[in-house]
Amino acid sequence: MRSALPIAAASVALLALPASAQPGPDQPWAADGRLEDSDSQDADQHRYDDHRIRLEAGRRYRISASSDDFDTLIRLLRPGEAEPVAENDDSGESLNSRITYVPADSADYTLRVTSFSADGRGAYAARAEVLPPLPPPSTTPGTPVTVTGTWSLWQGELGLSDPDQDGHHYDDYLVRVEAGQRRFVSLESDGFDALVQVLDASGRDSEPPQAIDGDDDAGAGFNALLAFAPEQSGDYVVRVTSYEQGAAGAYRLWVSQ
Repeated sequence: MRSALPIAAASVALLALPASAQPGPDQPWAADGRLEDSDSQDADQHRYDDHRIRLEAGRRYRISASSDDFDTLIRLLRPGEAEPVAENDDSGESLNSRITYVPADSADYTLRVTSFSADGRGAYAARAEVLPPLPPPSTTPGTPVTVTGTWSLWQGELGLSDPDQDGHHYDDYLVRVEAGQRRFVSLESDGFDALVQVLDASGRDSEPPQAIDGDDDAGAGFNALLAFAPEQSGDYVVRVTSYEQGAAGAYRLWVSQ
């Protein structure tokens, strides 16, 4: 993904927007718009449209914008703030944009639709929908395997029905690790470019989740391998995902004992 454009100071001007739309579990919010020369522009001369949407604390939302005319860039702003709480250029298909976000507070947020380039003009479609809660991480113990040491092995499959973070589907496994205990984590797959992450279990629902550690291809081929030694004892989530968006396939997750 390309680096997002620098944030230029701009007035959010919520009072100029229509009443907030509120996406619900069974009724997504959607709007068609068009970037034109007459639209507002930021300090970097990028034209933009603002939409106000009501987001409820603790709910997971997927917010997106798509266009056949320009490379979309979306930013989500809290009331009265110029710095976005989330932004995305092209996590959606092609050059489209998508954010997965869980607000800490209920508020009327501003969805700003703009273009990655200053000359972007044309029609676009914006959408916000409520996602189901994350399923709990798997607590099923792995199969003990002795291969140059003792490992726990899980064999699973990433599917398109699994939860995703900006198009990257994932499975989560809960693992107890004691402070200073060094654990090796290996993820192997013949079907996708493996990416493994270690998350604090208490921060798993944050958007985006803050990975404590992660690896893409330190293992053989496109497999992942990392060594993890936490400073504090606790429950940690090992996330199996893919470097590529929309990838699916069988995998083997190994965690050393």
